[in-house]
Parts: sequence; structure tokens; C-alpha cells
Amino acid sequence: MGFLAPLFLGALALGGLPYWLHLLQQHKTTPVNFSSLMFFERRTTTSTKQKKLKYFALLTMRLLALLLLILAFSQPYWERTIAAGSGKRMLVAAVDTSFSMRRGGAVDIAKQQALGLAGKVTPAEPGIVVAFGSGAREIGQKAEDFGTYRNNVNAIVAGDERTSYAELSRVLRGLSEAHKMPLEVHVYTDQQKSGMPARFADLQLPADAKLEIHDVAPAELPNFTVEAVTPPGRIFDTAKARVRATVAGLHTPKAVKTVSLVADGKVLATKPVEIAANGRASVEFIGLDTGYGFHRGEIRIDGAADAFPNDDTFRFSIERSDPRKVLYLHSNRDSRSALYVKAALDAAVPNAYAIETGSFETTSTPNLTNVSFVVLADPGALPAPLEASLKDYVQKGGALWIAAGAFTGAQSKLPVLGLAVKESRMASRSREMFQTVASKEPLHPVIERAAGLESVKFYQVVSVEPVAATKVLAKTANGVPVMLEQAMGEGRVLVLTSPLDNLGNNLPLHPAFIPLVERTAQYLSRQQESTGIVAVGEGVELRAATDRATGVEVLDPKGDRALTLEQAAKATSFAPGTEGYYEVRRGNGRSSLVAVNADRRESDFARMEAETLSLWKATGEPGESQKVNAIGERTERVSPWWWLLLFVLLLTLAEGVLASSYLYGSGVGEQAAAELVGKEAA
Repeated sequence: MGFLAPLFLGALALGGLPYWLHLLQQHKTTPVNFSSLMFFERRTTTSTKQKKLKYFALLTMRLLALLLLILAFSQPYWERTIAAGSGKRMLVAAVDTSFSMRRGGAVDIAKQQALGLAGKVTPAEPGIVVAFGSGAREIGQKAEDFGTYRNNVNAIVAGDERTSYAELSRVLRGLSEAHKMPLEVHVYTDQQKSGMPARFADLQLPADAKLEIHDVAPAELPNFTVEAVTPPGRIFDTAKARVRATVAGLHTPKAVKTVSLVADGKVLATKPVEIAANGRASVEFIGLDTGYGFHRGEIRIDGAADAFPNDDTFRFSIERSDPRKVLYLHSNRDSRSALYVKAALDAAVPNAYAIETGSFETTSTPNLTNVSFVVLADPGALPAPLEASLKDYVQKGGALWIAAGAFTGAQSKLPVLGLAVKESRMASRSREMFQTVASKEPLHPVIERAAGLESVKFYQVVSVEPVAATKVLAKTANGVPVMLEQAMGEGRVLVLTSPLDNLGNNLPLHPAFIPLVERTAQYLSRQQESTGIVAVGEGVELRAATDRATGVEVLDPKGDRALTLEQAAKATSFAPGTEGYYEVRRGNGRSSLVAVNADRRESDFARMEAETLSLWKATGEPGESQKVNAIGERTERVSPWWWLLLFVLLLTLAEGVLASSYLYGSGVGEQAAAELVGKEAA
């Protein structure tokens, strides 16, 4: 027997504390009233009765509780030996199904080797088949016979995900906890170094797990790959469209490769590119002769590039469309704000928007046909026909952006929406020099990418009174809304309670202005930008977290639905599991095309070091609490510390009951209560 924390045994000296308290309690006597002591001689008296202990049972319980508490903290333990071979193990066959395992038929080789373990599967030592890539999952049910195990292994298929050994270790820890058995794990993989996690602690195996790594892939091969592509996403002028690509050589000599630009299966251009040994090279194509709508593009390496052609093609999606029409209405005195907004949109998405400007004074019945959204720059009091036209436009599904300024602040209500205007607050030296955003809604599509909005200085803010249907997207420290949103019929209205020029704030000169204007334009026009390119396993945004009213349908590369009915109604994103083109159809009639490629880290076949493998295996070996001798006997430390704490709790409860019985059973409690009542009466 031993102690894991023997220093706590020094607290045994506290055992004298209950004994001293019991003796101290005996020296308390009840005073007796006496007329005078002047005729008595002073003498020293002794009392053996006061030095005798009383309530031995109570003292014993207190001493025992203290002793057990000290022992619990010192963590006593003893060792027990488990005979060799007496412990049963669960067999786990983990097959790597990541993208890199497609080379040389590695997945098929792994499945054949995993079938060789079928003879070990018995009801006493069952087998579990796990397939892992970026995630790990069990295949079928726990197998207790050859047939079930074989069917589970044969059900494994190669995937396009990235390797993650951390996910495999996490699932193994869960299996050990769920089945309460030691694991014998056989991993069939290409030992790809890129699959190792950033933290080695994530590879921790369950206790007493035996790990065997089986290399099923050919040696490191030279590999050329299209590493990245930067497409325009949306095309407005086909002659100026640019597509840039990066071609990489991994463990390769110097070479010249032919790279092609393909759209909808048609080769549009071809260029040679020289790649240095183990290097990278860039290639650019100018011009995309495509029709209107979405198109499926590719950058590919032509010819027999290497022994792994799966990553010689990189997919992307493009859309050709006309610029979206925006109507910008302002007063005749405003000559700045439209220039700022137009410059921001041209900088963020060149040629994507066509802005038509007009004044409130001369525009009464604007043509709102095919207008993506309308901007009202400090409208003030609008002419009745214009306001009625805008209300009808929004009610039918249009979008409006109102920027309030001095003219709007002078009115009692906000035009179109009708929200009450309380005041127009101007910065002054007697109050604050300026106001800033103190809180915002970070998940809103307009706010989420406007980094640094908190540092914008607002010199003028129109205080608008929100109603129940109004969403406050950003506000100052004293609660004045800076950005609002309100639904109106089938449309939506955004309100900025400060002007869009640089007189009421410094927003047009702030880095947050361009992303704010870009996201506002995208949000109001209800045009979801083509997601373009994502890697397998990455999230594709379907709808904003605050927008659950629009249904979404996703079609996979085979044309099948990729989402369940519940996911189509509620999911804000989805993670594609295979390469190809995914079509996203939204209930508002908008669609987008998403190109999905395998993570290019899978193209590097460099293997993890032997030392790393040894350390990974060692994480499942017995720790300090377990020892294995030469003949395979396992010695474990067993500590009853938690039982000791349970006994301390029970003794404490019993001590309280016994102390109460002594106090009130002897009449001491009643006497003390009577004296207290007498003092209060006096």
C-alpha cells in the first residue's frame, strides 16, 4: 500500500482540535445569583469533573471524519495484478478513405488487408470497422462473426476528404468508453504527414490500446497538381475576364506542362508553363467567351502528367450577367454621397452595379422595373407620389436603403417606414465630440464583414424609435440605433441613421466603408454571390443565420438532393462530401453553382516520421497507474479515495443528527431558549 500525496498526512496533527474543543466545552457553567461574597475567603478550587470528557460517541465521529478526509486527500492505493491473457480486446479495423488513398488503388489494398483480420472476430472479442477521412465513422454494426465483419469492410468506399488522424483518435476514445474494453487497433493508411494535427495531444489513444499501422500505399511519387485557381466569379465583360491558376510540383524535377482553360467541356485556351524542381508556377488566361448564366469551368494539366491524375483538374464556377441596376435618389444639395457609394462598389465588385442617380425634387414616379434596390440619401419629406411608389415597390419584394441626415432628422417620421424620429443628435463640445458603435449584431450579413465599424466616428445621428418588428443591427453606448432593418411586405428596408457623406461621419473615409457598402448591396439585391470554389468538407453558406423564411434545395453532382427536408428548411450551411459541381436553388428564385475540389494538402504524399508513429503508439500504453511485467501480467493501482469522501459525507450527516439529539435531549437547548426569552422580557 502507498500514498500518491503523502504530504497531506501531515494534517493528522489537526486531530487534536476536536479533543480540545470537547474539553473547552466543559468549562462553561451556568452563573448562579448570590447576594455577596465579601465574607468568603479567596481560595484556589479544582474540579476533576470539568476535566472529564463527555459525549464520547460524538467525539469519535468527529475524529474519524477528520481522519478519513485527510486519508482521502493523501490518495492511498494498493496494487492488483491481472493475469496475462485474462483481458479481452475489441478488434478495430480503421481504413483511410481520404483523397490521397485513391492513388494506386490504396483503398482496395487496405480493404483486402483488413479482411485478413476476420478470423480473429468472435462474440467474446468483437470487431468494429471504421472509415476515416476528415471525420471518422463506424461502418455497420459491431461484428461478432466473420460474415458481418466482411460485409462491413466491403461497404467501405474511397472518398475525397482530407486525412485527419486526430478525428480517428477521437472516435477510438469514444469506442473505448462506450464498450468498456481495451482496443486492438489496426490502421490501414498511406501515413500522410499532412493528416497530423497541430497539437500532438489530439492523437491521444484510449488507455491500454494497442495500435498497429499498416502502410498500404506506394512510396512517395512525384506529383503535379493544379493547386489553386482564382476565377472572376461573375463576368460582365467577357473580354476582360481573368482566370489565374497556380500549378505545383511536389517531389518533382523541373518540367514544362501544358495547362488548359475549359468551360462547359470546351477548351477555350491553352498555355505552356515551366515548373521548377519542387516549385510552383502561375498561369493567367484573359477572356472567357461564355453565354449568360452559370458555367462550369476547369483548369487542367493536359497529357500524362503523373501517376495521380485525380488532382490534375481544378474546378470553378462562373456566372455571366448584366450589371445590377441601382437607383440612387438624393437632394440637389448633395453632390458627394453618390460618388462615395459608386466608388466603393467599383472597388469591391467592378462593373457589377449600374447606378442611376436622381433628385427628390425632380423624381416623382421613378421607373423601378428591374431595379435591384433603391438608395435614399437623407430624404427628408418625400413627395407623396414618390413615397407611395417606393412603398409599393418594397411591398412587392423590393429593397430600400435609407441614410438619414439633417433633413430627415427635422421630420417627425422616417419616410416610407413611418418610424418616429425623436431627435437629430449633433456632436458638440458641450457633450460628446462624436459617437461610436458600442454593440452590433455580428451574425447579420451586412455587419459580419464590416470589420472596424466600432471605430467609425459619427458626428450626427438621427434618433429613430424602433418598433417590435424592427431589428437593431448596431447602436451607440447610450442605446441610439445606428443601423436598423425592418421587413415590409415581401421586401426589406435598411436604415443608416447617419448620412453617407463625410460631413456627418468619417465612414466614407474608413476601411469599413467598402465592405459595408458591398455587403449591403448584396443583401438588398438578394443576389447571393456565387460561392465559386470550396474544398471538400468546408461549409457552403445557404442562408443568413437570421433568415429562415426562404427554403433552399441543393443538388449534388449526380443531380440528387443533398439535403433532407428538415435541413432544406433550417440549415444555414452544408459541407459537400465529394468533388464536383453543386447547384444551390433558393426559394426566392435565385440560384448559384458551387465548384467543390479535394483539399490540395492531400496532393503531398510526404509521410510522417517513424518517431512520430512510435510516439502515437505510446499514447495507448499503460501509464504510471498501470505496469506490465515480462510475462504480460498487468499491475493496476486501485485507490479508494472517492469511497473515503463518501464515508466523510455520511459521518458528517450522522454527526449533525447526534449533536442535535445531545443538545436538545439534555435540556441545554431548552434552558438557553428560556434564558433568552427572560432577557427579552426584562
